[in-house]
Amino acid sequence: MLKEQGMKAKSVVLRNGWIIDPAQGINRTADVLLTDGIVKAIGPDISAVDAEVIDCAGNWVIPGLIDAHCHLREPGFERKETIETGTMAAARGGFTTVVAMANLNPVPDNANVYRRIREIIAQKAVVRVVQAAGVTQDLKGRDLSDMATLAAEGVRIFSDDGYPIERASILYQALQMSRKLNLIISVHEEDAALKGYWPTAYEPMNEYILLNRDLEVLRATGGHLHVQHLSAARSVELVRAAKKEGLKVTAEVCPHHLTLTRDDLAIRGTNAKMAPPLRDREDIEALLQGLNDGTIDFIATDHAPHTSDDKGGPFDQAANGIVGFETAFAVLLTKLVHERGMSPSWLIEKMTIKPANVLGLPGGTLAIGSPADVCVVDPHREWVVDSAKFASMGRNTPYQGMKMKGCVLLTFVGGNKVFDGRKEAI
Repeated sequence: MLKEQGMKAKSVVLRNGWIIDPAQGINRTADVLLTDGIVKAIGPDISAVDAEVIDCAGNWVIPGLIDAHCHLREPGFERKETIETGTMAAARGGFTTVVAMANLNPVPDNANVYRRIREIIAQKAVVRVVQAAGVTQDLKGRDLSDMATLAAEGVRIFSDDGYPIERASILYQALQMSRKLNLIISVHEEDAALKGYWPTAYEPMNEYILLNRDLEVLRATGGHLHVQHLSAARSVELVRAAKKEGLKVTAEVCPHHLTLTRDDLAIRGTNAKMAPPLRDREDIEALLQGLNDGTIDFIATDHAPHTSDDKGGPFDQAANGIVGFETAFAVLLTKLVHERGMSPSWLIEKMTIKPANVLGLPGGTLAIGSPADVCVVDPHREWVVDSAKFASMGRNTPYQGMKMKGCVLLTFVGGNKVFDGRKEAI
């Protein structure tokens, strides 16, 4: 239970907002009633005794966003982020469920560590947190974690991100466990040898060569392979062919790989350094086509906070990763919906019901009886990204100083208001 849900949620009527729920095909003005932690009703002129009524006219009311890939850093790296600050940042960005990666200290590669992390989440998180476990012990890539015991604890998502699984034999074993126990093996596709050699360090082949190998392993084993932060056009082609073949492979893409290119490195410096790196305009178009035709299943942030020291110094020595919770939806709304004319429903689907369905998570919809995980968005409010105002401890954003159009005003988790930015100066 996340900490805000220790108190009974007050009934709330979200009055006269524009409801966008791709899962149900809803795109119209209506009221939404949240009570007892669930969506109770959608329709005109809803009334409820003792309910808080919030005027949402002119704003969108949408399912809470789901982020299938983030780094909360606790335990072990609290100088970068904590579960509390990370989930506060998630709430500000409209996210109501996030999946946290396992690159922690200690690594959740056994039941005892996993339980301890779940206790911290229960005490500190302000949104729902699904904790992934390591595929291998201590993320070293040599021996499998105790996957069966962790699965019995409720873990379904296993990942060594941000390390590739270098040994095909280890991935083979992991995917066999995936098939047997209905688990998801979520992989970071960068060939370590190619990445460690400077002439090929930032070439797209780092990604698609390893991806091609892993699809061959999947073909031999079965199971569910999920490909993280797809970035290269050739990778999209490989996943598309694998899906057509019937392999159980899913994929995600990040906002930065849809909106920035390697040309931005000259302007943004180390705050635009991530793994995999920024690519070219042709790759962006291939990624968008992949989202359009279902090759790529959803959008995830890969929120990766670092200190200024981590990002300082020479480019090749700076840490990989950027923060994403507080900018992701606004960046995509600005760059894809307002500037490129893509539909709001298209974007919201890729950040709600699609990750919910792939990962087997609750939420992602405003269907009656579903969790009252909701956000209210002003699609036209303009603001300038100022990392000094972030709830996240990380300031490492390539979008610093950029003007955005659209922002989250309210976020509810289980009917509890976990963020209210209606009067916030942004």
